Amino acid sequence: MKTKFFFLFVTLLSLIIMASCNLPDLNATPTPTSSPTMTPSIKNTAIIETTISETPSPIVIITNTFVVGDLGWGVIHGKVTDARTGAPIVGAKVTCWHSSYTSSALCNSSVVTAEDGTYAFPENFFHDTDRIQLEVEVQGYTKQTINVNFFTSPWLNADFALVPAISTEPPQVMCTKPSCGPYDSLICPQEDCVNGCGYVCITPVAICTPPLCAIGVSEVYYCPGVCPAGCGTICATFTPAP
Repeated sequence: MKTKFFFLFVTLLSLIIMASCNLPDLNATPTPTSSPTMTPSIKNTAIIETTISETPSPIVIITNTFVVGDLGWGVIHGKVTDARTGAPIVGAKVTCWHSSYTSSALCNSSVVTAEDGTYAFPENFFHDTDRIQLEVEVQGYTKQTINVNFFTSPWLNADFALVPAISTEPPQVMCTKPSCGPYDSLICPQEDCVNGCGYVCITPVAICTPPLCAIGVSEVYYCPGVCPAGCGTICATFTPAP
C-alpha cells in the first residue's frame, strides 16, 4: 500500500516539473519582431492587384437597333422617254409619295428629268412594307402613275414611256392669203374662206387698153367689131374722102 502511494507521488511530481519547464519567463525582455521583407516582384504584384481592384474594367453595352424588315439605304431612279420614238423627254415632272412604318428618310418631293430623260431620288431608307407612288407629267403627253407596295431590296428602278396626249379641242388653223399678180383677182370660190383659207388668185375677163396711136390727123382708133374696154381696138389711118 505504501509502495502504491509512493509511485503516485513520484508521477505527480514529474508532471509538475515538466509543466514548469514549458512556462514562459514573465520577467524576461521580449524580443522585437522584425517586419517581413518583400521582394520587388512580390511588391509590384501587390501594387498591380490594388490598382485593378480600385479601377474595375468598364462594361460595354451594345444596343441592337435592327428592325425586322429594314432593307437599308438606296435610291429611286429611272428614265422618261417618248413611247413612239424612244427619245428622252426633258423637263418632265416626276413626283414621289413614300409612306413607311419605320423609315424617316422618305422621297416625298418632285424632280425634273435631265437632258437624257433620267431622274433620281437619292438617300432613301427602305423597309420591305414601304409603299411608294411615282407620277410623271409633262405637257403634250398623257400622265402616268405607278404604285409599288412591297420591296425585297433597297432600291427602285422605274422607267416611263409616255404616250402623246389626244386633244379634244379643234385645231387652230391660220392661213395666209395668196399674193396675186397685177391682173389677178383674189376671190373665195367656196365662200367660206375663214382667216384667209381658201382664197385664190384668178384672171378675170380680159382688160385691154387701146393702143397708143400716132399723133396726127391721119391715124385714129378703130374697132372692127365688138371691142369692150378697148379690147380689139387698133390704130387705123383715116383717108378722108375727096
